[in-house]
Amino acid sequence: MNLFETYTGADFLAFYAVMLLTCVGLSLWIPANLRPEGRKGSLDDPEELALLSGGAQRHALTVLADLYVQGAIEKAKKTRVSVARTSIATTSAGTAVLRKVGDFSLSETMRTLKDHAQEIEAHLIKRGLLMQSGEVMKLRLMCVAPYVALVLVGFYRQQAGKDLGEPTGYLVALLIATVVIALFRAGTIHPRTMAGNLVLKNWRDRSSRIKRAPEGSEVPLAVGLFGTGVLAGTPYAHVHAMRQAASGGDSGSGDSDGGGGGCGGGCGGCGG
Repeated sequence: MNLFETYTGADFLAFYAVMLLTCVGLSLWIPANLRPEGRKGSLDDPEELALLSGGAQRHALTVLADLYVQGAIEKAKKTRVSVARTSIATTSAGTAVLRKVGDFSLSETMRTLKDHAQEIEAHLIKRGLLMQSGEVMKLRLMCVAPYVALVLVGFYRQQAGKDLGEPTGYLVALLIATVVIALFRAGTIHPRTMAGNLVLKNWRDRSSRIKRAPEGSEVPLAVGLFGTGVLAGTPYAHVHAMRQAASGGDSGSGDSDGGGGGCGGGCGGCGG
């Protein structure tokens, strides 16, 4: 028996559209309310805040911004940089970058800093500000589950309609859209805990000025918290151009949250 035999094609499409919107709402509500609490704490290191905010790419960009401000690296051809001087005070990650020979890109910088990013990630997991990989996967599955249920219902109705000779093109299009939205949502769940979100919110709330106009030593923190969009129109805009080249376009005044790759156990999803 067709479970939707009383539905016309138009009726079912309307029902499906409403359910799809419901799934979108659920996939936003679940990570906002059901992610692990973690443990309350504080951070004051720009590199740690960068990784908490946007993963391995944001961490690499923060290191590059710090070196650029200090004159340790300079613009090279296109969207690459090269080492200008090494006699500066910097972090272990900065020192690793300054060992590079010739010009290099953002992706090469991320490979150089992979171990540093993974070390910071492990530290943030231990402190309860980032989820462990198993917790991230559980949250992603919870967000995707409503879409899976909807696709199964839609596929059942599509097959029943096909057997009856009904046109199902619009429904197939909605099914494909559902799968795409589900995959996108699964890939944009950031692995912060509730405590990690709170730390980041507190920093962003009290750093609105440096978002608008970061000065000198404030630049690494501004990039870590808000992305390289804060550098547009400043003497350090080349770092922003490097990120744009890596992502294939401009994301506006700030980077997508967590854009640009993970760091080991899943740190790098964005959004959510």
